[in-house]
Amino acid sequence: MTKKDENLVHHLEDLRKVLLISFAAIFVGTIICYSLFLDQVIEIVVGPLNKLGQDLVFLGVTEGLFTKIKMSIFGGVIISSPVIIWQMLRFIFPALYSHEKKVFVPVFFLGIILFISGIVFGYKLVLDLSLKILIINFSEGLSPMISVSKYVSFVISFLLPFGIIFEIPLITFFLTKLGLISAKFLREKRKYVILIMFVLAAVLSPGPDVLAQLFLAIPMIVLYEISIIISALIGRKKQKKDLSE
Repeated sequence: MTKKDENLVHHLEDLRKVLLISFAAIFVGTIICYSLFLDQVIEIVVGPLNKLGQDLVFLGVTEGLFTKIKMSIFGGVIISSPVIIWQMLRFIFPALYSHEKKVFVPVFFLGIILFISGIVFGYKLVLDLSLKILIINFSEGLSPMISVSKYVSFVISFLLPFGIIFEIPLITFFLTKLGLISAKFLREKRKYVILIMFVLAAVLSPGPDVLAQLFLAIPMIVLYEISIIISALIGRKKQKKDLSE
């Protein structure tokens, strides 16, 4: 086996450990959520619908149980997000120089803050408005009978993408550090990336709500512009270092 093959096997083994630990953390987080915080999670998830005076129904004997498990998994992902982010950073950081690894802890906390901020942004600013438009404005003359399982699936698939897209600046940081992208590259590809972002917003949005798609696309565009600034700052710092050397 060549040195290149050995390195590939080593990286795949590290990735396997990252995935196993991450899934184990989600499993533990799910149990903790189901045992201790399920009522609070249900109250948070159902809250926006209750504000509209709507009740949920279940259509199958096991739907209530599986919906609670689904909400527990969602809560488990949020609880275990520090572990998942830690594992991902641990997998990426060996590719950086020793002096660059000093930012591990700040980047770790920034990753958590960005993920939670994305979910809070989606929940506080977008979900309420989207539900009002979909249920009240677009369903005039109809009597809603909303399945608890479909509603919870809608909320989860609605909020998680916000948590993920808020990590764009962090991803840009690492890709720039690794020399895979630059601010110039990001500027040149801006129009194509914006188009892709709108397509992703349409795919990730759990319904035909154009407003929700816009609210998902606009943060991605803003975060992309912030990423260009971050990449430019890193590039200038690297250039100054090269000149001094």
